[in-house]
Amino acid sequence: MNKTKVLIAIPCLLLGGTEYQTLNLVKALKQSGYIVEVLCYFEHDIRMVEYMQKEGAEVVLMSPDGTRPVGIWPTVKALFSGIRQALKSSRPDVVHVQYMAPGALAIIIFKLFGVKKILTTAHVPGHIYKRKWIPQLISKTMTDLFMTVSQSSEHSFFDVKPELYHKGLIKSGRKHCTVYNCVDVEEKSLHVKATECEYFTLGVVSRLSKEKGIDRLIAAMPFVLQELPNVKLLIVGDGREKIVLREQAKALHVSHAITWAGLQPKELLESYYKQMDIVVIPSRFEGFGLTAIEAMSYAIPVIASRVDGLMEIIEGEHSGMLVDCSDSSDLSSAVVSLRQNNEKRKIIGINGYNRVKATFSYNIYQKKIAELYSEIIQGGRI
Repeated sequence: MNKTKVLIAIPCLLLGGTEYQTLNLVKALKQSGYIVEVLCYFEHDIRMVEYMQKEGAEVVLMSPDGTRPVGIWPTVKALFSGIRQALKSSRPDVVHVQYMAPGALAIIIFKLFGVKKILTTAHVPGHIYKRKWIPQLISKTMTDLFMTVSQSSEHSFFDVKPELYHKGLIKSGRKHCTVYNCVDVEEKSLHVKATECEYFTLGVVSRLSKEKGIDRLIAAMPFVLQELPNVKLLIVGDGREKIVLREQAKALHVSHAITWAGLQPKELLESYYKQMDIVVIPSRFEGFGLTAIEAMSYAIPVIASRVDGLMEIIEGEHSGMLVDCSDSSDLSSAVVSLRQNNEKRKIIGINGYNRVKATFSYNIYQKKIAELYSEIIQGGRI
């Protein structure tokens, strides 16, 4: 029996894309026989904690009330104390850090406490970092492998040709690579909505924050409604931009066409996706684009920003549509054209489903994680 213990360290356990992908990591490691613990530094949602526990991970909450210290020194103090206690109790063989703020600081502390084997996964594009030398230094000196979730992210972090993980990569001495995010495809049924309905629904499943670009879609809604009066926009998610976005919708006189569903738990997301005819992802930047493959796994056509990891998920107009979402005219035109072409929507939806099944399915991810960890262990690096 595999007795190797993996400690997955993450700043927060909320209902976000990074956390859901971390849940896939837990599932993949447990399926390969590893003992898994999850250390959450700060904020947490009890539902995500329970999801982790259901997959067989023990969850340790450094901050039981979920508060995050304000300021660098209180943060250092909290991390130093919490990580020391966690390592004393857990004694892991491997620490896998989710590289979210304060990602580098946590890795440095783990290294100071003598953790010999550290892996990390960055979930954002490297170009948003002003000091890229920090993750570059972390990769060279403190981690055994620095993973990104898209090749564009790997390139922007390290300024070299990116490389998808493959067997033998670690033995070659490479210190960073790309491992794509995934979604469970096998348990889902193909979802192609009837073409004649009273309303046509655009969908967004996203955190309501500036980088997600929901304001861009709302700005395009007057143009969409001018051509397609029966279009409705369903927004699933919550965040700090909610009030601003609601005010924007009111000012543009499109509030009547928008339903704000709020943050929804994992078990209800499928029911919301199945209400959507098109999913729109108007992000300003995106490390990967988990919502894209989630929608595509239901055969829902996706219109997305031509940025970062989204350009690796969607192939031209074959498996989705990539547009300049900063231009309201481009975005609205894409929506109108796809709404008016039932056959194209159906083909894109099916192509998107096949694309996800062939490249981004959980089964592929699980095998890669199993190979990756096995390669490190067999190479004597754990």
